Amino acid sequence: MALLYAEQVEYLDVEEMQATHEEEIKILNEVEKLATGYIINKSNLSQLEEKLDEYIAHVKEHFANEERLMRKYDFPSYEMHKTAHDMFLTDINYAIKQWKNSDDVKKVINFIFKSPEWIVLHINTVDAPTAAYIAKKMALEEE
Repeated sequence: MALLYAEQVEYLDVEEMQATHEEEIKILNEVEKLATGYIINKSNLSQLEEKLDEYIAHVKEHFANEERLMRKYDFPSYEMHKTAHDMFLTDINYAIKQWKNSDDVKKVINFIFKSPEWIVLHINTVDAPTAAYIAKKMALEEE
């Protein structure tokens, strides 16, 4: 069983955004699998830490790319969307800081296990309309 399934979120009209979300969900589920193994067996800590670093880097690149697309196509709700990204990054950075300061990886694991709810809500209510707007702008560009 996975932490999150791609089918739980809206399919986006911009393929680049869709592919990014699918890849991120895959990485998140890999983190969850390693985290569960670590919690049960206290093993694979280095693999878990590497996968967490990969996930965090992916999230940052994902958000930066969406923000670039929103600016390029003059998305009217850019500030609201960027604020949602910034709040998520603040939360994950806080969890990482707690993890690094206490050397207790469970601090960030707890955040990861709670994040699917935010991800589904954000994609379905914020990213989907953003992608629809950008897709229309892209189509006009192609004409």
